[in-house]
Amino acid sequence: MIWHVLALFTACLWGSTFAASSVLISAGITPAEIMCLRFILAYILLLPFCHRNIITSWRDELLFVLLGITGGSLYFLSENYAVKLTSYTSTVALIVCTCPILTALINRIMWRAEHLSNRFIIGSLLALAGVTLVVLNGVFVLDDNPWVILLSFCAALLWSIYSLILKVQERRYGSDVITRKVFLWGIITMLPVCFMEISNGDSNLFPLGSNGSVSINIPLLVSTNVSVALLFLAIIASLGCFLIWNIVCRRLSVVTASNYLYFNPVTSLFVGAIVLDESVTLLAVIGCAVTILGVWLCNSKRA
Repeated sequence: MIWHVLALFTACLWGSTFAASSVLISAGITPAEIMCLRFILAYILLLPFCHRNIITSWRDELLFVLLGITGGSLYFLSENYAVKLTSYTSTVALIVCTCPILTALINRIMWRAEHLSNRFIIGSLLALAGVTLVVLNGVFVLDDNPWVILLSFCAALLWSIYSLILKVQERRYGSDVITRKVFLWGIITMLPVCFMEISNGDSNLFPLGSNGSVSINIPLLVSTNVSVALLFLAIIASLGCFLIWNIVCRRLSVVTASNYLYFNPVTSLFVGAIVLDESVTLLAVIGCAVTILGVWLCNSKRA
């Protein structure tokens, strides 16, 4: 039962990252910089506990690269660019929340594993219906921009692929090694995007001078709001949550653990209400209850 609690706890923490990221973005830090900074800091903090030289075969290293891309750089880029292209972030949140269903379907197709029972299907549909009420929060407006839909679906698909590659790698490597590799390759594959944004003058953290030189905005980096939000994202949402999630997926299964991701928007709703003073409607509260019922139906037999 403890692993179910940890899965729920991790999903809820990830749901609260929206508020922290909003603080950093409003300060002029780009999404690519946010991901790089949080992963770099988390990687440095992990090194004292996992500092040994990790020698892998080229096939395993390629899988680690894919983990860094699907769970790091490309996932964050797909989601954030979808948000950037739309005025209705509810569209992005709703499509990304199809990730648990995609994970179960791909897992079933690829490995013929974990038969999808009627109880699981009904629970998933209930959870998705509850998430829909939470995300829309009484305002039933969605974006029909095909690029927004495509990028949002790509983000959901990427995380599903991350979960399934994780299933393969956890048979050979410990959770600390996997987490370290995810951070490393996530940083490496995101750095070109950061350099491009800096060279285009889009960065407020690394402003581009008139002579083409790049400096660091130290006052911005050490300001209270930015430093607290960045430390939360790096230490708790990256280092802590990725470690716990990788362990949970090993102890339960990627399908069972993924069902708890339905709670991401539920947490985002209430954290947004507390931190960002956003409104919460009765329909959103009902949606929370429906989501809880749906996830319980999905996982009750396994629990």
